[in-house]
Amino acid sequence: MTAIKKSLIAIALLALFIGMVAAHTAIKYFYPNIGTINQPSIEVYLDGQKYENNTAIDWGACDAGATYGFFNFSVLNTGNTNLTVYIVPHGLPSNWTLTWEANNTLIQPNEMASGWLNLTIPETATEWPTWGFYLYAKP
Repeated sequence: MTAIKKSLIAIALLALFIGMVAAHTAIKYFYPNIGTINQPSIEVYLDGQKYENNTAIDWGACDAGATYGFFNFSVLNTGNTNLTVYIVPHGLPSNWTLTWEANNTLIQPNEMASGWLNLTIPETATEWPTWGFYLYAKP
């Protein structure tokens, strides 16, 4: 192979490399690829003890016409996005109420929403129904 052919091949490879670097730089400049994926994540605490998903809350012996509660039901935002947290009871009879003081609270990452959790049982109640609640954390 002659020196001219070797030089032309070297110049072509160098031009190809420079073109690839220029294209890569242009793509990064015009179409930046910087961002993060929102990762909602929470931890729940009931009176200071970590509460695991699908664990029954022991309300103890309850009487009709009374309100029972926990002093501190807390949600810690362990993700990287702001979250609004709220509870939605399911299966609770229409005249019973479950309220959380911090319902519909916006919490920043690494911050906590806390408040009492109260169950009010009407005087007409005669038996304990099967019920629960969902805790939602939405960005």
